[in-house]
Amino acid sequence: MKKKLLVVALITVLATGMLFAQGTKEQAGSQGPLEITFWSLFTGGDGEFFDAMVKEFNASQDQIVMKNDMVKFDNYYTKLTTALAAKTAPDVVVIHQGNLLNYVPSGSLLPLDSYFDAATLNDFQAAPLDACKFDGKLYSIPFDVHPIVMYYNKDLMAAAGITKVPQSAQEIIDASLAVKKATGKWGTAIDNTTGVYKAYTLTRMFISMLAQQGGSLLTDDASAPNFNNAYGEKALVWMQDLVHKYQVNPTELDYDAAMNTFKLGDAAFYFNGVWATGTLEQQAGLNFGAAPLPPIMGGQAAWAGSHTLAIPVQKNQDPARVEAAVTFIKWMTSHGEMWAKAGHIPTRKSVAQKDAMKALPYRADYAAAAAFALPTPRTPAWEEIYGTLSDKLEYAVTKNQNPKAALADMDKTVRDIIASY
Repeated sequence: MKKKLLVVALITVLATGMLFAQGTKEQAGSQGPLEITFWSLFTGGDGEFFDAMVKEFNASQDQIVMKNDMVKFDNYYTKLTTALAAKTAPDVVVIHQGNLLNYVPSGSLLPLDSYFDAATLNDFQAAPLDACKFDGKLYSIPFDVHPIVMYYNKDLMAAAGITKVPQSAQEIIDASLAVKKATGKWGTAIDNTTGVYKAYTLTRMFISMLAQQGGSLLTDDASAPNFNNAYGEKALVWMQDLVHKYQVNPTELDYDAAMNTFKLGDAAFYFNGVWATGTLEQQAGLNFGAAPLPPIMGGQAAWAGSHTLAIPVQKNQDPARVEAAVTFIKWMTSHGEMWAKAGHIPTRKSVAQKDAMKALPYRADYAAAAAFALPTPRTPAWEEIYGTLSDKLEYAVTKNQNPKAALADMDKTVRDIIASY
C-alpha cells in the first residue's frame, strides 16, 4: 500500500480515537477580552522568548488574551495532525514550512489572503512568504527564517594572519590550512556523524551548494532527484576533502561535539543554523563572528527552515476568533526583534530597520541570508528524503566513498522513496 494511504488511515484512526479540545473558548464575560488558544512547540531558550512575546502581546491591548500551551516537540505533529483532522485544533498553530504540504491539500488550514492587506504582505521577505503559498493562495505566515550560516573564530583567524572572512571553497580550505599550521586547531567543524542528532548539517550544506551552482536537490516538480551530476559531485568532494585530503575537519564528529569544538575555541569555522547564536554568545571568552553562508560554490543560496503561523479550519469557524488570530499573527511578526533574541531572522522588512534589531549582536550580520533562503522541496516524501540523505552523506563523507558511486546510490534511494508515496 502506498505510504500516503497509510498516513491517511493513521490520521483517521487517531482522529476517531481521541479528540483534543481547544481549551476554554468562551469570552470572559460579555465585556471581557476574547480568549484564543495556541499550541507552542518551542522549548528551552526559544520557549522563554516566545512566552515573553505572548505575555507582552496580552499586555499591549485589552481585547484579546492568547492562552499558550506548550506541547513537546516529539509529540507536537502527532497531536496537531489529529486535532486538524478532527477540526478541533487551537485558533493559531505553528507549522514548519516544510510540513505545510501535509496539511494544505486536506483543507485543514484557512486561506489567509483576504485577512492581510497588500501593504502588510509587501513588508515580508518574498522568499519565505512565497513558500507559504500553494496554487496561488496563502495558507500561513512566515514567523522567521532560520538558515544555515557560518560562524568564525576571530582569534584563530588573527593568529593565522587571516584578515578577511573566507568566501569561496578554496578560500575556506586555504584559511583552514593556515589556522591548522599556525595554531594546531581545526579549520572547520562540520558535524558528519549521527550521535544525539542526525548529520543534517551535511544535507543542509549539500542542498545549499547545489543551489549555489544553479542546481537543486530535486527537480522543479519534486518528482525526481536532481543531484547525480557535476554539481552534486563538486559539493560532495569538497566536504570529503575537508576531512580526508586536507584533514582540517574532524571525522566521526557529531552535532554536540561540533558545537563544543567551536565553543571551546578549537575550530576556526563552524556551520550551523542561526539557532546556535544564543548558545555561542553565552560562552565566556569566545571571540566569534557570524555571517550568511558564504557563496562556497559561487552563488548565494542557503538551506533554511521557517516557523510559520497558520489558522486551522474549525468545525464551527467563528469570524471573531479568526480576526483575533490574525491580530495576534500580525503583532507577533511585527515584533520580530523580540524573537530574534533566540537567534532567528525575522521575516518582516520593517523589523530589520528597528533600532532594537540593529542593536542585537550577530543577528544583523546574517540577517541578509533571509533574502536567499531556500524553501523546502514540496513533496510529502521530504522528511524521509531528508533523514535518509543525511545518513547516506554521513557514510560518503566519513568513509571517503567514491563520489560517483555515492551519488548513484543516493539517487536510486531517493527515487525509490518518492515512488513509495
